[in-house]
Amino acid sequence: MKRTRLAAILIFLCVVSQHCFSQKPASAPAAKELEAAEAKMFEGIAKHDPTYFKNDVAEDYVSINADGVTQNKEQMIADSARAKMVSDASIKLFDKQIRVYGNTGIITGRARAFVHDTYVVEFLYTAIFVKRDNTWMFTGWQGTLSKDSPKPPPMPQG
Repeated sequence: MKRTRLAAILIFLCVVSQHCFSQKPASAPAAKELEAAEAKMFEGIAKHDPTYFKNDVAEDYVSINADGVTQNKEQMIADSARAKMVSDASIKLFDKQIRVYGNTGIITGRARAFVHDTYVVEFLYTAIFVKRDNTWMFTGWQGTLSKDSPKPPPMPQG
């Protein structure tokens, strides 16, 4: 009897946790806002725009880059070599999924980077945004080289 009751409680907790914490696609308005925040993020980083870093990047920002480098906001702003590399590339996004959990938006997808129309690298990414004062703040990044990627060029040291 006790085992049956315990099993029933465990099953109930699993169902409830799946219902409460399951991934949900973003509503159309939230998805549109997050796609705009993502586009602004790629543009702000490519231009190394100080206004973007000040107004749209969270103070607790952290990134884990495909080359194994982890950076906080201050380190990202100071990394002019990486900024130059990013500004030279055009990015094509695909296989994107957008999810919202309250005031947190998570975008996962794949991207291909091209330099002078030459395909140089493909990566999988997760971009995290938190809505503060009605603005989606860029707060986290994680990139991983795709198994389908050509070998990337060496990362600049700086």
